[in-house]
Amino acid sequence: MKWMQGITFLCLLFASLAKIDGKESSKVPRGHLQEIGLHRDSDGHVDIMNEPYPAEEFWSKYVSKRRPVLLKGAAQNFPAKTLWTDEYLKDVYGKYSVKLEKKKEAQGIPAGDLGLGRDTIKNFLTTYVEENKYVVSQLPKPMYRDILVPPCLSCGIFEDSLVEINYWMSNGGTKSLLHKDAPNILNCVLNGTKNWLLISPKYEHMVPLAREPAMDGGGYSVLKVDKVDLIQFSKFKDCPYWYANVSAGDCLYVPYGTLHHVRSFGDKNMAISYLFSRRTTHTKKFDSKSCENATYKNLTDVEVAWDFDGIGSLTMGLHEPKHYRDSFLHIFKKAKKSILPAKKLLKHVVRDYLGEFEGEKYQKGYKIYKDSLQITDDKETISVDDIKALPMQSWKNMIIFNEMDPANTLQYEYRQFTRSEVSPIFKKAIGKSGIFDGKKFTEAYVGTLGGSERIANEIKQKMDTNGDGIITKEETRNNYKKTMKLFDQDMPPEHVNDYADSYVYRKERPEVPEKDSMDPESDENIRLDDGKGISVENGYHLFEPRGESGNPNDQNDEERNEADGRDDEGNGDEEDEEEEGEDGPGDDERSPEDDDRGPEDDNNMQKGATRDEL
Repeated sequence: MKWMQGITFLCLLFASLAKIDGKESSKVPRGHLQEIGLHRDSDGHVDIMNEPYPAEEFWSKYVSKRRPVLLKGAAQNFPAKTLWTDEYLKDVYGKYSVKLEKKKEAQGIPAGDLGLGRDTIKNFLTTYVEENKYVVSQLPKPMYRDILVPPCLSCGIFEDSLVEINYWMSNGGTKSLLHKDAPNILNCVLNGTKNWLLISPKYEHMVPLAREPAMDGGGYSVLKVDKVDLIQFSKFKDCPYWYANVSAGDCLYVPYGTLHHVRSFGDKNMAISYLFSRRTTHTKKFDSKSCENATYKNLTDVEVAWDFDGIGSLTMGLHEPKHYRDSFLHIFKKAKKSILPAKKLLKHVVRDYLGEFEGEKYQKGYKIYKDSLQITDDKETISVDDIKALPMQSWKNMIIFNEMDPANTLQYEYRQFTRSEVSPIFKKAIGKSGIFDGKKFTEAYVGTLGGSERIANEIKQKMDTNGDGIITKEETRNNYKKTMKLFDQDMPPEHVNDYADSYVYRKERPEVPEKDSMDPESDENIRLDDGKGISVENGYHLFEPRGESGNPNDQNDEERNEADGRDDEGNGDEEDEEEEGEDGPGDDERSPEDDDRGPEDDNNMQKGATRDEL
């Protein structure tokens, strides 16, 4: 009888599976747990624009409307397209440095000849085929001479709009997260091909975004691009998108704030990106006078806001200097005055820009702002004309102090490892003898911790006071704590997983807002609020991640709400529940004339106190 019970059990099991297959599987969305882009049919290939790429048409049809377009063959005549063989790059530009990433974003930081995330071009070209790394860097300025600027970016409002020039190189097989960038971008492929998936900003409300301070500039989605969970992130299943196939010699315009995912192919894949001002999108009228005879220009003849000399620190991702200046001019507009007391203006901007700093760093920042604004001890007033007359370097000095990313510097590796991570490596190298063993340290630091040989050698040099190559017991005792302090400053944790700790959905909004959300006059400013986390205005709703298993029975918030008969955005009180964010720099209702706090209040401000607390 047991065999009959077994058959009955199997029959019931198959019947149950058939029922699940017939009814439950119909609830699994198309493309669930598959590669991004399989959730629905695309809206087609982006528009294609052919030579001569007129600037006015480029602006009126695409830039002003935040609509992507492929400029077919626009990079075909770049000298770099034929000159930049591996041997040429090694011989001519090999000594210059570049920034590295691993081929799939969020996989960690590869080591190069200059430390984690940095390599010389020569060493990269010697190792990039075998190792999991590729170049995502600012283009060293000496390489500008082999690059041209297409006619559509060489005249009119585009003429002085370039913010930075980026350089991409790999042996193919790279893939990005779904992300967006703060500036407008023109990406020109020199070798290989790139396939793009692009989502218009007007559909951003359907995409779960990582909760981070820069959401209205750059940012990324928590979707796993190789395995999209359309049950947990059910809004995305109906999200429209375009695609673009970009071949060598083509350039793709990607509007600012456009979410995109990129995959590269070819034995050698190389591209140049022009990052240009988002202000060009919001210009009301295009002046075509200077564009009548527009042609290609050599990049060396064009102004670029942020350059990189190829040796020291990069300036990737920094604020546009002209936009920074505008935020200061807005202070005068808010006060309805053309002249303000100089010292009170300084207090006003220091409060907004340096409030999170303390002690020595605060004092250093105060001096940089004072000197950059050319406010001397005997200067009583400062005018709108004074602000407009300041050289661009003044704004750059303030921006570099405020915004420099440690990842742009050669000391980045010291910020990647905490003292608690490095301490066991030191202890292993010192052992019972009390003498620092450089060989053991290198083996553990590189092999176990994942550090670079360059920094391992640098640490050994710091431990060897007299530089004789022999580290004594006394040198170990004297230098151990000083060397360990290099790792004291803990790098804020980066988003290294496809799934963030929390994510948000953006409210629906126009494709081209009347005012740029990063404009000081916009009501949509988003900024970090005194170190307490993100302060949000106008439309982000926070959801904690649930149902990561992908199980259809593991409901997410949206499905629970639908089952309860509630609105899918929450309980209907979202507007009241949003965090009340502080205004952006220069948007405080009080003007510098109303700011009567003394130096002791500046000291309070540097300790993280908010305006309301004062």
